Amino acid sequence: MKLYLKECKKITASIIFYLFIAILIFSWFQNFRGVTQTEINWANGIPPADIGFERPLLSKPSEKDDYFGSKVSEDNPEAIMTGVTRALLSEYEANSYATYPLGYYKAITLSGDEQKQVLGILCEITGLTEEELKNLPGDYFPAVTGTIISFDAMNVDKDRNLNMEMGGGTDAKGEDNKYAHFVSQVTYEHFKELMRKTEAVIGEKGSQYSPEMMLTYFGMSEMTYEEALEEYNQIINQDKVTGGFARLFCDYMGLALGLYPVFLVVIIWMKDRMSNAAELIYSRKVSSAKLVLLRYSAVITMVLIPVLLLSLESLVPLISFGAKNGIQIDCFAYIKYIVWWLLPEVMVVSAIGMFFTLLTDSPIAIVLQFLWWMVDKGATGLSGDTKLTTLMIRHNTLRGYETIQEGLQIICMNRLLMAGIGILFVILSIWVLTSKRKGKINAANVYNRSFQYIQGKLSSGSKN
Repeated sequence: MKLYLKECKKITASIIFYLFIAILIFSWFQNFRGVTQTEINWANGIPPADIGFERPLLSKPSEKDDYFGSKVSEDNPEAIMTGVTRALLSEYEANSYATYPLGYYKAITLSGDEQKQVLGILCEITGLTEEELKNLPGDYFPAVTGTIISFDAMNVDKDRNLNMEMGGGTDAKGEDNKYAHFVSQVTYEHFKELMRKTEAVIGEKGSQYSPEMMLTYFGMSEMTYEEALEEYNQIINQDKVTGGFARLFCDYMGLALGLYPVFLVVIIWMKDRMSNAAELIYSRKVSSAKLVLLRYSAVITMVLIPVLLLSLESLVPLISFGAKNGIQIDCFAYIKYIVWWLLPEVMVVSAIGMFFTLLTDSPIAIVLQFLWWMVDKGATGLSGDTKLTTLMIRHNTLRGYETIQEGLQIICMNRLLMAGIGILFVILSIWVLTSKRKGKINAANVYNRSFQYIQGKLSSGSKN
């Protein structure tokens, strides 16, 4: 215990540790600070400036309410097809297709043949010719589809008031008219197949034609009173109020913890080499296993302590809210989610960083972890679509308890795998350190052997 506390103290003496805390606080401040208090204020009758399509999370709905919030679903496939088709037509005309392959915007310009493929898809969906698509009436698409508002349908009257022409899906006679208003000429199932084909033509992931993004943008519909009441009861009784806030907190914290702990790990082990203390460490009576485990445990502890402290900004007001309203909340929700959501992530990032630093005597682990973090960040959606090898679990919403429950098995398997990989690299780190102490491994020799191997391969290749 004394050696463990000594390692923790050494970490607190490092400027890198305080830089890590500063980054963590900045991430929390930018993304999560104030979210809890805003929801509590809204439940108490003080709405936020930007309500959007939501309703108060902690306020029980009443049948007398004018609005019960929104939901994302496929209940209205016609609206989804309308919005997606309008977006596709707009991007086709500009020959600029928005994608987010690694979580960052990338505009794609298609070749002439590829544009013809997109045109063919548009013609099949609308039943119109290329010429007819170029000369659509102004109200061909409705003003609002999903979360998207068409500014073409807006006008300013003589009193400078902004008005919106909603448009419709039928002609003046009340009959469907594909020339006057959008009427899909394909079924919804075939439409989704055409969108998969569109994505293949574009050639990059993250476009608004993927199944997930189609629902996000255009699958928005109003909830009924019964649905809103069911959601509220779920939040209060099943999620115990704090669950949703803890998940969103861990979502944002996970983004930082998927990368920045590796800097702390690398510096700790590189510091020995830079201060010429490696020989002293190698000659210590303390075993390699004990040294590795002590430092590894100390890093994990010091990384998670600031996370736990930051969670209090949300937990304390929720405890007070529950006490005032007679609502039973889960006071340990944040600890639970931090342990099974964030701890495995910190374990694997710290272990991999430690292994590659010990093996190479270089900060190469930072580069490797940055690449993994970037790929994982771009490949993982925001809606809880966890895969077995996902580093960071994403669930960027206060709602969606049922989504977590549906994917609970894969999430648990993922976290166990990440923890297992972390333990494996800890064992490998112990082996590397033991071998270095015995003089069996030397980073300089590894570099020389690798260089000689590559040189030999190149020489043999040139002779052939």
